[in-house]
Amino acid sequence: MRSSPSCRTVTERRVAAGISSTGKRAVFEARGEIFTVPAEHGSVRNLTNTSGVAERYPAWSPNGRYLVYWSDRSGEYELMLRDLKEPEKEQKLTSYGKKYRYQPQWSPDSKKIAFVDQAMNINYLNVTTGNVVQIDKGKYMFEGNLRGFSVSWSPDSKWIAYSRGTENRLMSAIFVFNTETSRLSQLTSGYYSDHSPVFSA
Repeated sequence: MRSSPSCRTVTERRVAAGISSTGKRAVFEARGEIFTVPAEHGSVRNLTNTSGVAERYPAWSPNGRYLVYWSDRSGEYELMLRDLKEPEKEQKLTSYGKKYRYQPQWSPDSKKIAFVDQAMNINYLNVTTGNVVQIDKGKYMFEGNLRGFSVSWSPDSKWIAYSRGTENRLMSAIFVFNTETSRLSQLTSGYYSDHSPVFSA
């Protein structure tokens, strides 16, 4: 017998996923909910369980303690945090309002989160202070590029590196931003197609 849409499991609608630092559990976005799933033994947990609210792009902190994701509970997508020591509590980190935002990307020290928004603004948030800094603005980045946008954090969590388009519209260049001095630097010329950078440990 063919199953009806109401009987289908959420595994048919998995969108975003991540893994804990221990590798023992994974996190998934499915049907607008955030689930954690054991690698082998344990229970599947619906952390949000919010009918009528959509949660997107979960990201597990490197220290394994926190999960963040975007939620439209307020009517617009805001970044939410759950401390897994108290998973029943949810903390709102931003108050942006309109615009859509994409995959949160944690710093290695689990204190900062980088992300890009629909207007191509490249930002990072200090989790401790709640301060959001716009570090740059992308060029010619549309839906596919925004969904795939990624940064590389330095091992000491002070630098953010990424690739973005340049004025010539044909090539990209690599940029780095220092979170301590707020200095943005372009490292490559943009005459060649540069791929996303990776910091070495």
